[in-house]
Amino acid sequence: MIITTSNILLGRAPIVTTGASSDSAANLSDPDFSTIYRSSDPRLLTYQYVGNIGTINYVAVAGINIGAGEFNNVTDFPSRVRVYENNILIKTVNVIRDNCVVVYFQPRNFQILKVELKNSKPINPICTFTAAGIAFEVPNGGEQAGYSRQGLSRPYTQKTTTNAIAAPVSTLTKSIKSKGALSIPNTTLDFSESTWQGFLDFSMNNYFFIQERQNETESVFFDINQSSYLCYDISKN
Repeated sequence: MIITTSNILLGRAPIVTTGASSDSAANLSDPDFSTIYRSSDPRLLTYQYVGNIGTINYVAVAGINIGAGEFNNVTDFPSRVRVYENNILIKTVNVIRDNCVVVYFQPRNFQILKVELKNSKPINPICTFTAAGIAFEVPNGGEQAGYSRQGLSRPYTQKTTTNAIAAPVSTLTKSIKSKGALSIPNTTLDFSESTWQGFLDFSMNNYFFIQERQNETESVFFDINQSSYLCYDISKN
């Protein structure tokens, strides 16, 4: 399990190289989810951040629409998020559902950070928020007894109207935000006073991501990992 603890893309507008549209490129880095970037290309959205990006070990995207909806095999899975250093492919995560995607890799210095979203359907790709920076591995494996994997749940509430014989006649479904708790017992004093304090400082005013499982495969061309989500509204340390 990893937790992101920085985002070096805040306030930076990328250059859209495939799918440039009338939407502002700054929307791709804006944490305001009322703004989006919709590609003008029916399948691809590629954009890059140019300049001294620095050393990072994750890139995350949220508010996307490229979920393939199914998985056939490693050769027939065109929906994906890819991260490049200039034109060098660093990592691929294939997308089944429109969940958040975190691409996690060994720390690397980027001069040109390129992100590519490819949709298996002829529907113009959308991205609402992009983040990149440093993530840390949670001590002791991250998951303790009683931990609920939010990525496996369905955050909905339903209200069903029934008739006189208690048979359903209509159902109203509404999305709600998930709530979870993470306990990290028996951590070292060094972790508690350094890494964890830095994370708390960051998370009080910024969104962060959790990825419950790391890479499924060592291949840079293919990986499935739908265990990531965006977090906010911390109520406890």
